Amino acid sequence: MASRDGSLIGGISLGGILVIAGILIAIFWSLWLGIIVALVGLIAFGGFTRGKWY
Repeated sequence: MASRDGSLIGGISLGGILVIAGILIAIFWSLWLGIIVALVGLIAFGGFTRGKWY
């Protein structure tokens, strides 16, 4: 159920979901793995590629 701009319901894109998941992984499991997941979300799907920040 994605709209034409690539965002899901509630305005959170796949990159946003990955960033949130990365933060949760960093807090509850592994800091380095969480940082990597969050950076993948930012670089590949969100913030940096579209010129906006979360």
